[in-house]
Amino acid sequence: MPKVKILAVADVHSPRYLQEFITALDQHEQPDVFLFAGDMINRGNAEEYKKVLDIIERRFGDTLPIVGCFGNEEYNEVRKEIFSIVGDRMILLDEKSIILESNSLKVGIVGTQGSLDKATSWQRRNIPSVKGVFERRAKRASSLLKKMKDKADHRILLMHYSPCLETCEGEDTKAFSWLGSRKFYTVVVEQQPDLVVHGHVHNSTRHEVRIGSTIIRNVALPAVGSITELNLWNANLV
Repeated sequence: MPKVKILAVADVHSPRYLQEFITALDQHEQPDVFLFAGDMINRGNAEEYKKVLDIIERRFGDTLPIVGCFGNEEYNEVRKEIFSIVGDRMILLDEKSIILESNSLKVGIVGTQGSLDKATSWQRRNIPSVKGVFERRAKRASSLLKKMKDKADHRILLMHYSPCLETCEGEDTKAFSWLGSRKFYTVVVEQQPDLVVHGHVHNSTRHEVRIGSTIIRNVALPAVGSITELNLWNANLV
């Protein structure tokens, strides 16, 4: 039966957890797709992206499809530089989607930073109309998922912030407003992608939940302590 093997990670914050990332990579065999769920670099240090990609290429070669979204530490002002650095070495989805074909399965991926219920003080100061930005991201993700429903065998929502409270267990419950968004919870409930991959939640103690038919996985390296492996099959996901 055809399957697609996925490795996924977030919050490497290179160089902060780069050695842990290298060690975790050695525990895995060749995947079909690698997903980055944001904050792969620390505090806007765009040059670190090259180090992360170099490490993956040394381990798995340079033909592995790598798909990522931005996190909050891939600051807006360095994103053009990141695009320039990664070139065609990976696909960065910033409110965009792609359908990859692997092992006779079509895998649709929607990439977004996601939204917060409450903007941080920095976001309020530096992002004009941040509330509207968060609302538009949720609507855009919903639209992209809907459009690919009949075009892909599996749909993945790849995002940085969490879409639900459950994968934030271990954090202060009062902090959810700064960890994720109820707007994206609604997107998941309404669109029911097969899989949601997110990061951002460093202290999570519950890394996987199911909402309806959707599996949600927190793949933040500081929380999980490893790189997350997922398999997409013809009719299910494990």
